[in-house]
Amino acid sequence: MNDRSLTGLAFRHVDVFSRSPLSGNSLTVFPDASALDGPTMQALTQEMRHFESIFLSPTEHAGTFEARIFTMEEELDFAGHPILGAAAVLHELFGDNDGAQFKLRLKAKTVQLDCLRRDGWYEASMDQGKPVLGEPIEGEAANQFLAALNLRPEHKAQDLPLQMVSTGLPYLILPLTSGLEQVRVSTPDFEQLLQSVGAKFSYALDVTAREGRSWDNLGMVEDIATGSAAGPAGAYLVRHGLAEIDEHIIIRQGRFCGRDSGIHVRINGNATSPSRAVVGGDVVMVAKGTFD
Repeated sequence: MNDRSLTGLAFRHVDVFSRSPLSGNSLTVFPDASALDGPTMQALTQEMRHFESIFLSPTEHAGTFEARIFTMEEELDFAGHPILGAAAVLHELFGDNDGAQFKLRLKAKTVQLDCLRRDGWYEASMDQGKPVLGEPIEGEAANQFLAALNLRPEHKAQDLPLQMVSTGLPYLILPLTSGLEQVRVSTPDFEQLLQSVGAKFSYALDVTAREGRSWDNLGMVEDIATGSAAGPAGAYLVRHGLAEIDEHIIIRQGRFCGRDSGIHVRINGNATSPSRAVVGGDVVMVAKGTFD
């Protein structure tokens, strides 16, 4: 694709998990990326410099869009805050009523979205699907992961295991009662270590404060608010008796980035076999534009 083919390409800049601009997790949404190929989407994501960008293409079905999500390094099968941000942008562009529903076809699955128009912001939620929980990780194996994130065994919540949980993107949940402020990736082979237990990323979760932190696997970029980890985190809390089925769980994130964010989670089903994770948050419009 040549540079001139970008002329007139529209984009929206939104902040997710916040009601106020310049807070929460920022995102670029491209409402009609039908003419773009993968390498161009990757280059645009790098140009916009947000943690992630989402590219939408209309389908033959009203309210259903193809979606591709990119970080500055790679394409993802699934992610949280881009999907919620996309719901708000689609509602702004195509929603005639205060409530709207959309479907996004991702590489991994199709996601149902609900969106409400509020006074100055949007409230979006998505059905992340059935959480899948891996085997508990304890003892020396758990300590190896704690050390890789600059933590010690005493930082871990007593009698709780580390565990891989996925609703589309597998996270290793590390339950903590202290030490959240010192979390950082401290080993060069962290990605390989995560792969050994079937995880793609990690999520350090203070189970008392219900506050989390997540990094890229090189430890270079901290994510402000990780929607794709919030469903797994909520499922973990329910599975281990730290939250109730159907409870409105709020997970805080972004404090250490100066972008405090609140992620809303509700787990359906039962504690031993949760059937659905619903994740949501507020979205505010920040800017819009087109490429010359």
